[in-house]
Amino acid sequence: MTTAPSQFFLQPSLDDEDDDDNNGDDGDIELNTSASRSSGDVDDFLRKTRAIARDRLRTRIKLLHREISKPLGEIICGHVLHRLPASSLLRLRAVARSWAGVVASPIFAHTQSHTYRSISGVFFRSSSVTSTAYAPFPPAAAHSLPYPGLSFLPAYPVVVLSSSNGLLLCHAPLTGTFFICNPVTAAWTAIPDPPRDPINDPAAVLINLPGVYNFRPDFTVVMVFKVPFIGSDIYGFQIFSSTAGGWWISNELCMERPLPDSGVAAGGVAYWLTSTSSMVRYDPAADKVSYAFLPMLHAARAERSIGEMGCSGRLYCVIVTPEALQVHRFLRESNEWALVESLDVIDTGRSIFEVVDQVDEDEEQEEKEGETWEVKADEDVEQEEKEGEAWEVKAGGQQVFKKQPWPLTFQGGDMEILLLVAGKVVSINLASKRVRVVATTGGFKYVPYTSTLAAVLDVTATTSTSSDGRSKEATSTDRATGGEE
Repeated sequence: MTTAPSQFFLQPSLDDEDDDDNNGDDGDIELNTSASRSSGDVDDFLRKTRAIARDRLRTRIKLLHREISKPLGEIICGHVLHRLPASSLLRLRAVARSWAGVVASPIFAHTQSHTYRSISGVFFRSSSVTSTAYAPFPPAAAHSLPYPGLSFLPAYPVVVLSSSNGLLLCHAPLTGTFFICNPVTAAWTAIPDPPRDPINDPAAVLINLPGVYNFRPDFTVVMVFKVPFIGSDIYGFQIFSSTAGGWWISNELCMERPLPDSGVAAGGVAYWLTSTSSMVRYDPAADKVSYAFLPMLHAARAERSIGEMGCSGRLYCVIVTPEALQVHRFLRESNEWALVESLDVIDTGRSIFEVVDQVDEDEEQEEKEGETWEVKADEDVEQEEKEGEAWEVKAGGQQVFKKQPWPLTFQGGDMEILLLVAGKVVSINLASKRVRVVATTGGFKYVPYTSTLAAVLDVTATTSTSSDGRSKEATSTDRATGGEE
């Protein structure tokens, strides 16, 4: 018996087909709903983003309109004053009461001392007798000091040993007292006597680093002393820290004599030239001494000076030979030097040592005649420059010296070096090629100075030194002075 094949298969009913059709329609509806919902979310997001952008644009336009609508005095007060030298700021206090309040603010003084870094002038010794004079760069009204001879200090006479960001390290030879002062604000403090005798002409460096967020005006003094070993030239370092309020003696020793007038601070480190044509550096934070050879050791009849240039605290060396003047940057990582600038010097037939001998003879002659130093007026300087320039500027801004320059210690935030040329202190900006001149007569031992409102921390310390040279007891009283005359 055979059965029809169709009997073994289930035929789909009409109801099942209707259900399948309904299920497909539901899926399409869900997809369409989801797509429309996603499209709506994107549109909402775009609308919100555009609204936020419009709000930001309106806010910026309002701020710009507010700045444009500000009076000129407010614009100068907020964007210009902190870039001016301190001597100018003290005079500008009389412009408006609001300006006087801004200049008197400790926060403004801190900002100005961190921002203004150009060299304002030089301190120098005016004769063999220890007396101090000051010569400002033009315009003299912007860089002059109320007490150019530092007569506000309780001891007199005093000599300037070092300068750092507007503060001076001074020494009174008759009493042996050391002072930290700001010559613009006449604020000062005396520091305790060092534990070791630094002799008559101390080799000392002042380190003052005004940080952006460090409002405490701390400073460090690094002073060299001779270790009392018979028949040997061994030198040590004694350090005064305003943070600790006392002195401590380093365990590091120096086997070469640091030259007293060559010291400078750069990047928180003290540097000196030595008597063996090398350089010694001492880092008080790491308590470490290291040495480096100076560039162009093979050059005959060469004179060198070191100094700080730029806001990053880089050390540079200026080398003067009868043929050229070169500027080298010190690479601390590799202990090497890199040439950054070279200027021509016309050989006058006289060596630099003959020039120095002539200067010494002139000083002796002035002392016999009883002459004193003077800072010449701008009219006299201009007249002398018309009679005969000591240098000329070629096409492209290249300076060529007609008379032998003498390198001086320099320190500032600009790319600026100092030279002594024919009795004039000459400042040359290596970046802009700007030249500034101030004339001095009978001066020596020049110290660069930057006019800032840097505060002076009044330090009262009682120091007792242990056998290893560290301070057993030190106290300090924190009082920020300055900002007012």
